[in-house]
Amino acid sequence: MGFLCLKQTGNATVELYVTGVLKEYHRQGIGRQLFRRAAEAARESGYSFIQVKTVQMGKYEQYDATNKFYISLGFKEFEVFPDLWDKWNPCQIYVMGLK
Repeated sequence: MGFLCLKQTGNATVELYVTGVLKEYHRQGIGRQLFRRAAEAARESGYSFIQVKTVQMGKYEQYDATNKFYISLGFKEFEVFPDLWDKWNPCQIYVMGLK
């Protein structure tokens, strides 16, 4: 139904590197449950922060839904890198404390 992968990006930080839920299972809490378990595992492994990168809000409807999902999980806007990927896909970074 779904998957999630974390990637270490620093001594205290992991990145929610990729996550996906089959379309027919969207809006059933699966992504939220995957995230909760991953965040718990990261916390138990001693990480203090989790980050996620996505396309900045307001560029594409599909990514706006993704942004809203991350915000609903408790992520906070950290920084936008306008040209990290390319000028059509500004990179929004969200962060969350795990402690």
